[in-house]
Amino acid sequence: MKLVLASFSRARAELLRAAGYEFIQQPSGVHERPYEPGEDPNEYVELLAEQKAMAVASEHHDAVVIGADTVLYLDGRTYGKPADLDDAVRMLKELSGRTHLLITGVCVMGPGGTRKVAAHDTVNVTMRKWSESHIRNHVEIAKPLAYAGAYALQQEGCVMVERLDGDPNTVIGLPVGMVEAMIEAVLGD
Repeated sequence: MKLVLASFSRARAELLRAAGYEFIQQPSGVHERPYEPGEDPNEYVELLAEQKAMAVASEHHDAVVIGADTVLYLDGRTYGKPADLDDAVRMLKELSGRTHLLITGVCVMGPGGTRKVAAHDTVNVTMRKWSESHIRNHVEIAKPLAYAGAYALQQEGCVMVERLDGDPNTVIGLPVGMVEAMIEAVLGD
């Protein structure tokens, strides 16, 4: 089975490799439309994952393609990747001492687009209460610009997390157990 991860995410790739998969990575190039207030964040993240998988599947007809997207959801809005270090500080100040949802949507497409499965997994993440100076120091060291909500569980951001209720792999960017079941579903009879 040829497998393509529709992402250049190092974290997602490491999770797939650790699960024993061989694959190639190709970013989708899909422009992620903004979240609309009042929209279901679960449907939103699944749709983004599906768009990414479809874009890459159009170039790999003989492969199983995995698309994924992760968003942080709090107070009726989503948080994507910070635009710059000041934006990262702003995000982390808003998250400090609070619980938010981290949602990863996944879409797996079978060879030739014959089968498609989309789903999401959600984790409640409680952040530690940090002062602004502590947050600024952290941001200067970690430079968390590549991560939704300006933190990465697998890196320095883990010190900011007080508690997780759910699959840590979902927070990192790919709920591997769910992905394995989805791959089986698109390859099944």
